[in-house]
Amino acid sequence: MADLKKMIEELTKLRDQINYHNLLYYQKHAPEITDAEYDELRQKAAEIEARLPEIDRMQDGVGAAPDEKFSKVKHQEPMLSLDNAFDEQGVEKFLSKIKRFLIRDEIEILCEPKIDGLSFSAVYEDGRFVRAATRGDGFVGEDVTSNVATIKGFPKTLQGVQGRLEVRGEIYISNSDFLKLNESNAFANPRNAAAGSLKQLDVNVTASRPLKYFAYSLIGGAEKSQSEVLNRLDALGFCVNEHQFLTDNINGMLEFYNKIYDCRYSLDYDIDGIVYKVNNLALQSRLGSTHKAPRSALAYKFSAVYAKTKLNKIFIQIGRTGILTPVADLVPVNVGGVLVSRASLHNQDEIKRKDIREGDVVTVKRAGDVIPQIVEVDKDSRSKNVSEFVFPEACPECGSKVQNVEGEAAVRCPEEFTCRAQIIAKLKYFISKDAFDIVGLGGKQIEFFYDLGLIKQIPDIFTLEEKLNGFNLKQQPGWGEKSIAGLLNSIQNKKAIALDRLIFSLGVRFVGRVTAKLLASYYTSYNNWYGNMIKLPLNKEIFSELESIGGVGKKTAESLKSFFSEERNMKMLNDLIFHLNVLPVNVNSSDSILNNKIVVFTGTLLTMSRGEAKVRAEALGAKVGSSLSIKTDYLIAGENPGSKYKKAMELGIKILNEDQWRSLI
Repeated sequence: MADLKKMIEELTKLRDQINYHNLLYYQKHAPEITDAEYDELRQKAAEIEARLPEIDRMQDGVGAAPDEKFSKVKHQEPMLSLDNAFDEQGVEKFLSKIKRFLIRDEIEILCEPKIDGLSFSAVYEDGRFVRAATRGDGFVGEDVTSNVATIKGFPKTLQGVQGRLEVRGEIYISNSDFLKLNESNAFANPRNAAAGSLKQLDVNVTASRPLKYFAYSLIGGAEKSQSEVLNRLDALGFCVNEHQFLTDNINGMLEFYNKIYDCRYSLDYDIDGIVYKVNNLALQSRLGSTHKAPRSALAYKFSAVYAKTKLNKIFIQIGRTGILTPVADLVPVNVGGVLVSRASLHNQDEIKRKDIREGDVVTVKRAGDVIPQIVEVDKDSRSKNVSEFVFPEACPECGSKVQNVEGEAAVRCPEEFTCRAQIIAKLKYFISKDAFDIVGLGGKQIEFFYDLGLIKQIPDIFTLEEKLNGFNLKQQPGWGEKSIAGLLNSIQNKKAIALDRLIFSLGVRFVGRVTAKLLASYYTSYNNWYGNMIKLPLNKEIFSELESIGGVGKKTAESLKSFFSEERNMKMLNDLIFHLNVLPVNVNSSDSILNNKIVVFTGTLLTMSRGEAKVRAEALGAKVGSSLSIKTDYLIAGENPGSKYKKAMELGIKILNEDQWRSLI
């Protein structure tokens, strides 16, 4: 029974992690893990599900929910994902399964490169371009019609086309354009740059970016095969990838894979594998699809991308928990279209195990990683006078003697409350996107205000306006009346915060976004959560209760106990709460009149900030949008409403004034 409970808890945690990484990859375009690490999470979940037949299998998501900033578009036919293979055996299994299902000895397969970009759909009515959308969650995407229309060479009209025709493809930025674009930006890779450029509310920003595309699918045509589809797309004026290969055997499929793998660096655009499709469209239809992917297609993913470069220097970063992390400063090298200049070395044991030294020539691996890794050292090219790297015994920031972390290879600076690096890292974490997300207050501003003595600890953020009364900020470079007012207004708007975001923002070790949501859902209100946490150090029953919450566990409970055992943390939290309105979790949001309703705000609210109004709406199950569409349920109009008011009247959207809004919530 205990084992069963443990397995269910582990499965719940894995599913939460998978959903979290789906959101980062498909909606926010800011992955934190590699494709291989993501696949490993899925494999672990599948193994547990296989041992628990009474548990429903996790539905493999196609993407993530559409971004609320855009109007929604429902796909007439779902934009499905593809099943993956990572070795030749996976490809052989795919082909034999199709042959067995169709009872055929030979099947024509069309091979194409898998473009590492952003999927899109474009609809034409009687030859006129009328709408474009992203994949979204596969069933509903974001309306990006105006943005796609800015792509150079994208057809606006199709000659001789009658009725509805839907074209699907992949939007990307070439590697050469990416390197130029990143001279004044900081995108992680070409895919992120393409996604960020396409999903701009200001279409002029999209128009200024070097977006390109390849079309590969046609819905509504009379073609009988995938090769005919590509020829028709080409004839209509769409960009079609020139690398195609038709074969009827496994040898031909693998030959094309190896050919493209060997020349991928000369393509000037990122690809992450080869797509195999049954060429005959009638057979594709017979094979059908699962809820996630067509059975007639497969993506054979490339292995990691490697490059050699020189390691200039090893420097040490200190994070919010005091852990000293070694980072390699590299001579910049292009690894699969991404200019890499840094790589994580993880810890001192990793440096010793691989014998990494300053001045070495090293092999760098990137497999979609946010932070690339050093795989090995070319010791044959090492100079004789290169000495071993000595890991510091004192914190490089504050000079304190470092301590070994029990049970780990890590070392930590113990001066949590006096080490500048740790304090700044905590402040940056507090204002990060998944925490308070204060517009206009980023990492550079945090360091700026810290060095001026205006923000030394978290509560100081909410007393900044008061401190600026005796400080002429306008004399500082980059600060004017408008930017100061904007920052102070952003801080004011964040005084209302959901409980899970507050818990996450504190930076307690092992309390990430998923765990913060679990804690908020369990305790429902700040007073209940805080009242239990302050008893943790002395009350074993509360510790056991916390430890038993599915997805939390002993390590997290120990970390929370440690946090609430420190008086300075308690003082910081109490000083912070004085400025905040922490909204409780509405456990009955499904009964709310606002559940699953789309709400948009306009004008100035007098009795609450826009930020508080948004959080209250979300707590009641609403989805808060930034633009109007026919799917919007309510427009909340404060004083001096803008153009949204007129548009809402034209669309017949229900408009509420502030008093009506307060009555509703």
